[in-house]
Amino acid sequence: MATHPANEAPLSAPVELQNRHRRALTRLYDTRVEANLFQLCWLESHGVEAHARGQFTFWGLFDAERELQAAALDLAGRLVMVEAHDPSRCSEFGAFFLRRGTYFQHIVSRRACAEAFWRTYSAESSVQARLIQHQQLYVLTPAELAGGGEPSGLRRARQDELEAIFLASARMHREETLEDPLERDPEGFRRHVRYRIENGRTFSWFDDRRLLFKADISTRGSLGAQISGVYTDPLHRNQGIATRAMRDLCALLFAQGLPRITLYVNESNEAACRVYRRVGFRYCEPYQTVFIAD
Repeated sequence: MATHPANEAPLSAPVELQNRHRRALTRLYDTRVEANLFQLCWLESHGVEAHARGQFTFWGLFDAERELQAAALDLAGRLVMVEAHDPSRCSEFGAFFLRRGTYFQHIVSRRACAEAFWRTYSAESSVQARLIQHQQLYVLTPAELAGGGEPSGLRRARQDELEAIFLASARMHREETLEDPLERDPEGFRRHVRYRIENGRTFSWFDDRRLLFKADISTRGSLGAQISGVYTDPLHRNQGIATRAMRDLCALLFAQGLPRITLYVNESNEAACRVYRRVGFRYCEPYQTVFIAD
């Protein structure tokens, strides 16, 4: 399908963004830094244009004055994240990707944008949701971090802990998504877990040889970090383990100069929400993940 430069495209047609659009893209995302922290960190690390075709693409919608009004980050046709000043405009991205035959595995965005995208993207029976998770976006700043409490044994995970962290990550994935990664793609999932450990993005707390807690840093940049993959061993839940470990992880990140930390959690997981609130996180806005059926 042909794409158009931003100064030639029809107003309703998404255009593939280029490096010259970086300032406009940043301005759009800056209107909701917490909700768009992943995209802002991605932009900071990778720029607007990928080095190799197909790695990722930023798409934009412009108004009559050629001001950027909405953006979509397409990560290799697997994941899409959408944002807009007017969330209803995300429906144009949904129709666009459906026409292109792009079949994502996940849609992750603040809820109003995700819902608008999904309404048009799922217009054909060939696109169905396996699971729609209503979530809550939380944010924490250094001044809000709860003090006190007994220190945990949290530290960066090591390669020799891969197997324990791999199994814990798989259990967490099953709990959160109702899908077993060991049945879908065990080796691909193992590579993903190994990559995060190798890059210092996984933190763990072991008691002797038993994993009590783990968490991942899904993204980080000058504007902050996002925590994901939080898991506490079922035998050690409701004992303050997660609260202590999360407090220490956030303190570590803030000590490195980060101004904010975000995470999103399933609305139904009230136990996790209580942990985050005890650490000092505050609710920001509704979020949503759509898991798309194969």
